[in-house]
Amino acid sequence: MKPHAHTRRSILSNEDGSVIVAALLILVVVTLLGITATNTSTVEVHIAANDQFTKMAFFNADGAVYGTAKLISHAINLNGKVDQGTGSDAPGIDYLSTETDPADDFYRQILEYDEYVDDPDIDFNAGGIDAQTEVRRDRTAHVAGGGAEFATGAEGVGPSAIAVFYDIESNGFSNRQTARDLLASYRKMIGIPGGL
Repeated sequence: MKPHAHTRRSILSNEDGSVIVAALLILVVVTLLGITATNTSTVEVHIAANDQFTKMAFFNADGAVYGTAKLISHAINLNGKVDQGTGSDAPGIDYLSTETDPADDFYRQILEYDEYVDDPDIDFNAGGIDAQTEVRRDRTAHVAGGGAEFATGAEGVGPSAIAVFYDIESNGFSNRQTARDLLASYRKMIGIPGGL
């Protein structure tokens, strides 16, 4: 037998250090799994934060729709403007009109005394709400009695009522420049107490 062939066979049959190689391979696999799990967790945290900001913006827009409907109802019931941020009338709102009396400008627009302008009318900034709304008077309709009376909770008021319909476009904002837009229709029953 040749001495060179014997050396080659003994090197190939020598298993010293194979456990270290196997342990290193397992360590590499476990490290890769850990990195993947960390990246997945980071992405999921970002998704959850974005979802939270989107929901906050939606709820801000939704709250502004409700607030705008209350403001329209209040102005019509009082037969006049509702000043911004005064007492319990309208705290935390700002009219966005550039006119000298923005509250009067809004009142004139919801009664259709003035021409409709496609710009945001109200900025809500109270109670954590960050939103702006645009109001457009859509139409006026004569509503027959019965169902209208029942729906407004004013049974026995009379045989009919007048309904004024408004389109309210609301833009809610949140962190990271997140915004949500809502479009709602609001029906104000004139001369019937209660409700919005």
